[in-house]
Amino acid sequence: MRMDPTSPYAVDFTIDVEREDRLIVIRVTGVPSPEDVGWIAEEVRATILTLGAEAGQHRTLYDARGVHVLPQATADFVLKNFADTELTHWAHRLAFVASTMLTRLQIRRIVEVRPGAMLFDDVEAARAWLLGRD
Repeated sequence: MRMDPTSPYAVDFTIDVEREDRLIVIRVTGVPSPEDVGWIAEEVRATILTLGAEAGQHRTLYDARGVHVLPQATADFVLKNFADTELTHWAHRLAFVASTMLTRLQIRRIVEVRPGAMLFDDVEAARAWLLGRD
């Protein structure tokens, strides 16, 4: 998804499903606005629903290495949504990968409130944890 280049926000994302591993991989780059995050979340939810009965038993990897900072309004919106454990179709395990110190600090707040979530430095370590035994 591409946003208006004149906006202070610009984001691209992809969502891939590895059905045999019940793994959903979301790659996000740019500077997402709260609205962008809302749209991405809706796309992720729609993808989760394609898993049928395995929805809720899946694992999700958020590769945010291309996000260098979350604007404060976006960080607050993301934190609120991930902290709401009443939402359905949560991943069994949730891994985040971030490369900048600021993004890592912002994501660490999510990990602190979301059971089953971890923050990693690299995708390989995140995948190993996600696909490891419970």
